[in-house]
Amino acid sequence: MDKTRLRIRFTKCDDLRWISHRDLARVWERLLRRANLKLVFSQGFHPKPRISFPSALALGVEALDEIVELEVEGQLDVGQVKRDIAAQLPAGMRLLSIESPAYGLGKAKVAAASYRITVPEHLREPLRQRIDEVLAATQLEIQRETKTIVCDLSDPNFDLRLDDEHLLFSLPNVAAGTIRSSELLNHLGLGELLEQGATLQRTQVHLQEPTVS
Repeated sequence: MDKTRLRIRFTKCDDLRWISHRDLARVWERLLRRANLKLVFSQGFHPKPRISFPSALALGVEALDEIVELEVEGQLDVGQVKRDIAAQLPAGMRLLSIESPAYGLGKAKVAAASYRITVPEHLREPLRQRIDEVLAATQLEIQRETKTIVCDLSDPNFDLRLDDEHLLFSLPNVAAGTIRSSELLNHLGLGELLEQGATLQRTQVHLQEPTVS
């Protein structure tokens, strides 16, 4: 069967940030059907559509650059597919790009994710001091229940800075355990911001360089 592999980058903002990861997958299944695209299904007793998200997004976080990978039946023109999908997107979702990676490259693997949150003025000076303390160390340790999650601050994918009113940070994805955005905010003394209505945005999902499988 002829098939086309697609990697789609999109936004997930406004009210859509409150739908779960599972519901997001359902949204994509429905809009693909409305765009007259046929998903390829897995084999076995319980076939499932071949649709995946390299990095699940926490509930309530806006996404400015999310990724979904899927396979559809047929050899398709990517430009036409982009137009067909764009016409079916719900409010809060915008199509950024579509590409068709070669099958030999394997699935997307996440290297890191970048975030942004607005910091009230009265918290900025204490935050600058806390950031300096974190960056003065060689690694960042976060206690998660009985497990200690360690991030090497020399990792090129790590970033932490206050840029005017925004806290910007990037967290590397590592096999031993990745620090969550909420854990870093708590560590910096900003844990209550989200409870007070601040919006955390994931600004980009960074992928590892592809390798031929």
